[in-house]
Amino acid sequence: MTIPGVVIVGGAHGTLALARSLGALNVPVHYLTHDSPLPGWSRFVRETIRWSGPRDAGAISFLREMATKHHLKGCLLVPSGDGEVQLVSEHREELSALYRIVLPDWASLQWLCEKPLLYRRAAELGVSFPRTYALTSADDADALDVTFPVILKPNMGGGDTVISRAKVIRADDRQALKAAFAEASAEIGAGNVVVQELIPGGGESQFSYAALWREGEPVAEFTARRTRQYPVDFGYTSTCVEVVDNVEAIDAARKILRSAGHSGLVEVEFKRDGRDGSPKLLDVNPRPWSWFGLCSAAGVDLGALLWQVANDVPTGKVPPARQGVSWSYLVRDAVAAFTLNRRGQAGIGEYLASLRKIRSWAAFAPNDPLPGLIDLPLTVGRVIKKRVLPGLNSRQSTGMLLQSVKRSLKYGAIRAGLEVSSLPAVRSAFPSFAGRGVIFTLHHVRPDMGGPAFAPNAHLSITPQFLEEAIEAALECGLVPVHLHDLPGLLADDSEKRSFCAFTLDDGYRNNAEYAAPIFRRYGVPYTIFITPGFVERTRSVWWETAAALTQKAASFEFDFGSGPEHVKSASLSQKAEAFTRLEAFVQTLAEDEAVERIDRAARQHGIDPIAIVDELVMDARELKVLSTDPLAHLGAHTMTHVNMRRIDAARLAYEIEESTRRVETYVGHPPRSFSYPYGWSKAAGEREAKAVFDAGFPVAVTTQAGVLGPHSLEKPTLLPRVSLNGHFQEKRFVKALISGLPFRFV
Repeated sequence: MTIPGVVIVGGAHGTLALARSLGALNVPVHYLTHDSPLPGWSRFVRETIRWSGPRDAGAISFLREMATKHHLKGCLLVPSGDGEVQLVSEHREELSALYRIVLPDWASLQWLCEKPLLYRRAAELGVSFPRTYALTSADDADALDVTFPVILKPNMGGGDTVISRAKVIRADDRQALKAAFAEASAEIGAGNVVVQELIPGGGESQFSYAALWREGEPVAEFTARRTRQYPVDFGYTSTCVEVVDNVEAIDAARKILRSAGHSGLVEVEFKRDGRDGSPKLLDVNPRPWSWFGLCSAAGVDLGALLWQVANDVPTGKVPPARQGVSWSYLVRDAVAAFTLNRRGQAGIGEYLASLRKIRSWAAFAPNDPLPGLIDLPLTVGRVIKKRVLPGLNSRQSTGMLLQSVKRSLKYGAIRAGLEVSSLPAVRSAFPSFAGRGVIFTLHHVRPDMGGPAFAPNAHLSITPQFLEEAIEAALECGLVPVHLHDLPGLLADDSEKRSFCAFTLDDGYRNNAEYAAPIFRRYGVPYTIFITPGFVERTRSVWWETAAALTQKAASFEFDFGSGPEHVKSASLSQKAEAFTRLEAFVQTLAEDEAVERIDRAARQHGIDPIAIVDELVMDARELKVLSTDPLAHLGAHTMTHVNMRRIDAARLAYEIEESTRRVETYVGHPPRSFSYPYGWSKAAGEREAKAVFDAGFPVAVTTQAGVLGPHSLEKPTLLPRVSLNGHFQEKRFVKALISGLPFRFV
């Protein structure tokens, strides 16, 4: 019986190449990711599923449920990232009841994946590897007989630590080794840090063995050489790879893989040591690798062969790989080539000549062009997220200058994604990504009066003109505006083929009635305003507005962040922004009631009345009663005190839901029919909270987790995603981009 399809878990460019190989055979491909959205843009990927990743406590439960919910039982499950490989291998027996798996169990595979075990096995088999030094602490380096330079790398790939992201850290002397080892071991543990001699040479000395194995024997195999890599000294990734025969690498790889009885895809990395000419074993990657697209270009389509093996179809004799064929990651390869040229290590003519050999690209393919178009903005976004921003966060002494850079990079990446997604040709290429519609999130709706240069809450405010443009964009996209509480019934109706939109506004600001309501009435659009009784009754401050007022007014203030009172400077714009960011983070670390009270206390010491701010901004009970007479308006519940519901106990959780429900009913004369989670992030609204809201009688509840309404939204109607209308991106074309669902493939 033919396997119904393939689920590829994780990965990026290697996953994209595998999806293309399988798609060419008309194999249904599903992509599960918590990281790169790139493969999801391929026309050969039928469905992209988001999850929390292989290191999440609920990962195996998710894979079990996914088989049923997404009708994937019996599919071939291919892990394409290091963490995903370990997860699937460790739970191979359990997952094999639901999926077809071509991968050994962890008892065998760990000898390939964990470097200390790999090198022990290599020593037993007579396979050369770099000299490796055993350290249990940084102090061990003092007595170590070592020749510098050395490199440090993690025991296994994957993860989001500094050393995992870097892959390799160089140390040129004993002091640098001690410092690097101390930092790395603090992140991942001393036992997970590998210290090795540095083998001389660049990427041109590095070879890879690429293969598909079945039950301890190769089905197909070939070798390739890194022509170039990026960065050029320690390649985070290959940028140009060429098929070059290397018999020594094949022999060494076979020894290692036979010893583990390997099955599945595999890349084994070697580096030729110019001192003795031997290939030194570096790593084994039992998954698709970045230059996997070279396989089909070289005539050894390992993806297609994997499908045959999984279906127990004889593969026959596989022809040898075509020598000299190359693969390139164009943008990074150009940077690598010009870097080498600047150093005098390679000429431009040599680079241009190498381009003639390229038959496969990392992202672009003539029959699947879209991934190639969006790979550059995605790469920029990933560099910002994984390399630039963590580095900025670690240098607190540079203060707000880096915060400003971070913010600019973040918004620049978002804008790039919106610009690409707003192109009609791009949106029309993926109509299914739009799902069944969207739920919009708004806060303030008010004219732009200029205001101070320091406005940390500007993203929560849009203009009335932009609200009109957003409504027009939704109507032009064919969405039908409906009440939020009517959505579950409409989506559940099999005869209903329309797509919908619902407009929601959080916190009950007075400008919602003054500016937004007339616009909704003009267009006949229903809307829901979520009410926090603590604001309405002036018993709870809107702490983010209080913090903005405090940092705007005061040149400095005293505040206890948990380690005793300290003097916080807030004179310059950079100091104000840094102070606000600290207060914002503080609310989510201390008990929220106490944190809000401390902010209020600091504000009062500088002549700021937190409750007066609420009185100025938020509607009272009388105003809510008047607004509720509008048939287009519905008032929903938003807890009593706007507290992070995941950070309170069960009794407080019940109170926040039940009492806010009762108070809203008192204001308007009927109970609310929808609920919004304060903050709404994944760390503020989870399964416990969703069940409590559902048990309280709410048929629908919304988060602020970004996304459109998809085919599985009704499975969790009290955890629906929303699309934020953000004050920093007030363009009609951006609304259409958001409605398309495309931007959420970037995150």
